[in-house]
Amino acid sequence: MSKFEKLEVDIRKEQGTSAARRTRLRDRIPAILYHSGVEATPLSMDKKSLYKALRTGQMIFEVIVDKKSQFVLLKEVQYHPVTDEVMHVDFQKVREDEKISLEVAVRSIGESQGVKLGGILVQLLNSVTIKCKPSEIPEFLEIDVTEMEMNTNLFVKDIILPEDVEMMTAEDIAVMSVQEPKEEKEAEVSDEMGVEEGSESAESGDSEESSDKAEESSSDSADKSDGDNQ
Repeated sequence: MSKFEKLEVDIRKEQGTSAARRTRLRDRIPAILYHSGVEATPLSMDKKSLYKALRTGQMIFEVIVDKKSQFVLLKEVQYHPVTDEVMHVDFQKVREDEKISLEVAVRSIGESQGVKLGGILVQLLNSVTIKCKPSEIPEFLEIDVTEMEMNTNLFVKDIILPEDVEMMTAEDIAVMSVQEPKEEKEAEVSDEMGVEEGSESAESGDSEESSDKAEESSSDSADKSDGDNQ
């Protein structure tokens, strides 16, 4: 199970555009925390800590407000249109005992039989949507490709799921594929084209030979006709 990145945050007493600008000048990022039935809480957090947390790729974080810990879901990150710096972050509070839906990355494990024979493993789906409690969110999901032969696929239904984790993505979607190298396919196409060109050349040669014979026959007939006239 994943270890959630912890974010120390402060409650913002000032709100509005000017207040948010002053917050960013102190190398802190303004944020807001939404939770059902309660008024949204304006927050601010250290810029470096937030960037570090975002680089983990996680969607759930542990936010500590007034020394109280709670889980939050990353809902939206607003970036500056020119510098790409983070301008504002929206969080939504989630309960520890309530399942939520979110995307999780998929990784392959093992070496497929098809790859050992020269095939190429292609990942067709990088992430899937699952449903589970915040404390049960896996860092990533695994799919075992060991038994994959050449020109075969694995599907969402083949992904290994931890206990108490539900799959929300359709099970018939392909995730992994072992394919033949393109060079071999191109070589086969070239060989087929070569055979066709050879056949066309042979047909062309036969046609030219027939034409030559026809010309010779026509010439012989003309010579014979001239002899008869004389």
